[in-house]
Amino acid sequence: MKRNDLSLFHLEREGFKIKLRKGVDFDTMVDKLGSGITMAPAHASAPIPHHEPAAHASDSGGDDAAEPASAPGSAKILSPMVGTFYRAAGPGEKVFANIGDSVTEGTTVCIIEAMKVMNEIKAEASGIITKVLVEDATPVQFETPLFEIKPG
Repeated sequence: MKRNDLSLFHLEREGFKIKLRKGVDFDTMVDKLGSGITMAPAHASAPIPHHEPAAHASDSGGDDAAEPASAPGSAKILSPMVGTFYRAAGPGEKVFANIGDSVTEGTTVCIIEAMKVMNEIKAEASGIITKVLVEDATPVQFETPLFEIKPG
């Protein structure tokens, strides 16, 4: 399952049935979110080191929508696809990653729904989540910064 990045394997044949699941119980999430949704793993883009140039108050132009400055030496986890960003497996469920959480390579940090498919987004490096850059249930584009992490 790890080699092929599977989170669920289900096989039924002539009186034989086996179902293997790894990680989050996605069947429960599908039940909560509605029928017609399927799950598929997705790999997040590798965190990209992000160094902000020194900003001056006069350079900001008063744009409230501007992205907050990043901490020196931080990296960002980017969206590998277009879809809707979800911090948890379903309404009322525990979020995958909070500010201050330590993540390792392969840790699921969020889900992005694309065309009724829930895609697990995994950290590709270890570190500590320092910022969540997207609101829950918000549409994201390819390479939208999702999280800022301090490598470690």
